[in-house]
Amino acid sequence: MSARILVADGVATSRIRLKVRLTSACYDVTTTGTAEDLLRMARETRPALVILGRGLDDPHPIQLCHRFSQDPDFANIPVLMMTDPASRVDALRAGATAVLDANVSELMLLARVRGLLRDADRAEDPGFAMAEAQASFESARPLIALIADNPARAIAWRRLLAQNLSYRFQTMDTEEALGSAADRGVDLYLIAADIQNHGDGLRLLSELRSRPGSKNAGFIIATSSERQDMESIALDLGAGEILPLDLNPPGRVEVAALALQAQLARKKRADSRRAEARRNMMLAITDPLTGLYNRRFALPRLAEIAEAATGARSSFALLALDLDRFKAVNDNHGHAAGDAVLRHVAQCLTHHVGPDGLTARMGGEEFLIALPHHDQTQAFRCAEAIRQHIAASPVTLPGANGGMTITATLSIGVAVAEGAAWHLPPEDLADMIQERADRALLTAKSMGRNKVMLSQAERAA
Repeated sequence: MSARILVADGVATSRIRLKVRLTSACYDVTTTGTAEDLLRMARETRPALVILGRGLDDPHPIQLCHRFSQDPDFANIPVLMMTDPASRVDALRAGATAVLDANVSELMLLARVRGLLRDADRAEDPGFAMAEAQASFESARPLIALIADNPARAIAWRRLLAQNLSYRFQTMDTEEALGSAADRGVDLYLIAADIQNHGDGLRLLSELRSRPGSKNAGFIIATSSERQDMESIALDLGAGEILPLDLNPPGRVEVAALALQAQLARKKRADSRRAEARRNMMLAITDPLTGLYNRRFALPRLAEIAEAATGARSSFALLALDLDRFKAVNDNHGHAAGDAVLRHVAQCLTHHVGPDGLTARMGGEEFLIALPHHDQTQAFRCAEAIRQHIAASPVTLPGANGGMTITATLSIGVAVAEGAAWHLPPEDLADMIQERADRALLTAKSMGRNKVMLSQAERAA
């Protein structure tokens, strides 16, 4: 589905021209000629982008931009202002996400639109791989990396920007910039489009955006007046803003300072949304009491482990675990005591399994452990170590039972998938191994509890 763009301009010919240019790029464009309609339509249609032209008189476009950007209902909607260069500072101060000359080329207009829509999409991306979050600058001043075409320019940038902003600035060469991606320390990169050779700044931008440690940073490209042909390319490669290479002429450093502030603010909002999305995702797949994965996550993950083992012709083991006489703990000591036992068991399981295995609470007092690349002997040893650890570790009870300790025990069923099972589809293999582990668990319970039972052997501990 194409992105919805709302264009507001008091001049009909300007609206029509913008609509034609954007519609030709397959965007869903709606237009209005009044501020009242803009605010109403923005609430009703929730556009992905708002473009403000110069033809609005009541209120003035700058005032309307400020009103729009300050409205909580529109907090996540970027605003692109089409105005004259002399009004750029006022537009940025009013909260415009980006500013373009009203007579901009179609190439540059579409590149800027693509960039704004891309950044909005990235802000909503939760990053399912759950990589380490980008370092926050809540308590530390943001770090800006300056990669110029020569050392003197980098020093001049730092001097001029430091006069207007209380951020940390560090000049870097290309190698240092790439190295900075490893520690996730840079919040924004200001890069000359041509560092030593034509276009190598754009290649650096592309490389930094592809690396996990720097892909969520902000990026600004600086170009000379002779290299404006590179601006649309820079935006398409991921730059959030374009600045002139020389910041000395009057007014330019103020524009640059506002641009840096805007990019950092966008990065902060995007980081916050990604962190919230990760939190929500973790809540959906983890058990809130123990912090282990829940059943919803564990069963599909078990099928993935079975598929990987089948493809690699490698064994894997499954442990079904159940606390013995857990109901008596709740009945005799209360549910707070039962929760303390469950948390204690979860910590023990996590310690013994480590990051390479899967540990989940399946419900109540039932747990599941999957151990890739484990044969029967290894799986039994792991299960026995867990059983002994739990039995030898009294749990201190909270609340009214504070100071009292009880000892919990586990019964464990172990099943191993190896050669003979590789012909099964992964889902069937996972179901079969889980069923065998469950049967072994029931056998362990029937033989007196606090035992480890292998699914294909009458061996117990």
